[in-house]
Amino acid sequence: MLRLIDLASRGLEKLNAPIARWGLSVSAILLALMLAVALAQILSRAFFNHTLDWAEEAARMALVWSALLAAPMGYRAAGHVAITAFIEGLPPKALQIVGIVVNALVGWLCVVFLLESVDFVARGSTIMSTGLGIPMSYVYVIVPIALGALLFVAIEATLRLVRALLTENASEILVGVVPVMQKDGEG
Repeated sequence: MLRLIDLASRGLEKLNAPIARWGLSVSAILLALMLAVALAQILSRAFFNHTLDWAEEAARMALVWSALLAAPMGYRAAGHVAITAFIEGLPPKALQIVGIVVNALVGWLCVVFLLESVDFVARGSTIMSTGLGIPMSYVYVIVPIALGALLFVAIEATLRLVRALLTENASEILVGVVPVMQKDGEG
């Protein structure tokens, strides 16, 4: 059983780490693009008295995409808001059990939303963006991609905690009930 958990956990780590790094890099590029578009909009209005009709929509889309692409890295590095007042007093074994339950629930929510997002993207093909003139399905496609990546991270976190519980290893670093799977600069 432990060998299977280790194999699955290592496989997910090899999958999740580059996806998370890639998502963070693309997210940074999109934030820079958002800033450039917003600046172009301001300068266009100020100097040419002309509004770029597409700029606000493009900046908003870049912001949503950047947040969704960075989410897997945040989950892996436990860079989320953690409410720890309740769980700080729990013994390590109870904390691991709570962590397993919470991460499994996150995974389950990702599955539910992932299934719903497929229809969401399909419906987006019938809607055109007003500013950019592209089908909204191009914008919405990031939702199932991000949910799939988050699902893999949730599975990895759950497996790590199950292994720690089975081996009675309390050395897993937890932030809230999420194990820290990636620290800054690590893969």
